[in-house]
Amino acid sequence: MINWTQLAVDTVRDPKGTADRIMGWDVDRTTLYMALCAVAAINAILATGPVVLAGQAVDDVARAALPVLALLERPILLFVLIAGGLVVMVQGLFWAGRAMGGQGEMSDLLVLLVWLQALRAVAQAAILLLSFVVPTLAGLAALGVMILAFWLMLHFISAALRFDSLLHALGLLVAVVVGVFIGLMLILTVMGVSAGGL
Repeated sequence: MINWTQLAVDTVRDPKGTADRIMGWDVDRTTLYMALCAVAAINAILATGPVVLAGQAVDDVARAALPVLALLERPILLFVLIAGGLVVMVQGLFWAGRAMGGQGEMSDLLVLLVWLQALRAVAQAAILLLSFVVPTLAGLAALGVMILAFWLMLHFISAALRFDSLLHALGLLVAVVVGVFIGLMLILTVMGVSAGGL
């Protein structure tokens, strides 16, 4: 039986070694996509829960400054965007990684990103609880989690695609994120939605 707490600790202590262990689970792709949808749903609930449960809309000033905050009032739409974004990210990282000489299977990348999102959900729940007690500390914790998640992501990409350095993983991640963003902007432009509206 897997000790999930120990696995989470090991992920932070030794990302590459833990990635190799996780890839060894040999989970089928259908199960992985179901797990991806599950962690996307949990993340969407954690993000929108406080707004929906409070029965309050996002502050008008905040909405004007950052229109994307309106998604916090729409859990289902946010879930679709998170799940869809993860699927696109996995596909983009895998195929672009292969083009850059990477090896490995798509299921390796998928299982690692699902595990990373599961860790993110746990961290998000902890930050949410902390925000009720010490809001300032919660903000700092959220920043720390973002930095740690980025670091783990680089290690996971490198392990899944058998890259020999984190610089390859960083270059790939930047290229895919920029490509996805440009593609999204083109699609939204065709649909008549401005970048400011996003």
